[in-house]
Amino acid sequence: MERKYRVRPVKHKHEKRMKATPSGQDPVISRKLSGVMRLPEDILVKAPVVTSYGRYRVCIENYRSILEYQEEQIRIQTKTGKIRIAGKCLGIAYYREECMCVVGEIHSIEYQL
Repeated sequence: MERKYRVRPVKHKHEKRMKATPSGQDPVISRKLSGVMRLPEDILVKAPVVTSYGRYRVCIENYRSILEYQEEQIRIQTKTGKIRIAGKCLGIAYYREECMCVVGEIHSIEYQL
């Protein structure tokens, strides 16, 4: 017979309160933190940053996963929704943990919730 144990979060005796992390659903906290830390709000909430270099290259930061990868379209999951890139001869030049780059003849970039 297997026993299952519940693990409780451990709070240090000198810590007065638990640390809160800013989320995209709580804009008040992220606005205050961005003012105090002097950082843009999109960096704190890890909003997707899409940078286009002409019609042939798009770089996306803060993405979660690649949902669909075809020659005519690439769909990407982000924290706030989905991004669809449509075009011809599309390919992924590189992808890393937080950044990726799509190359090819790009016709449109769509944001979906």
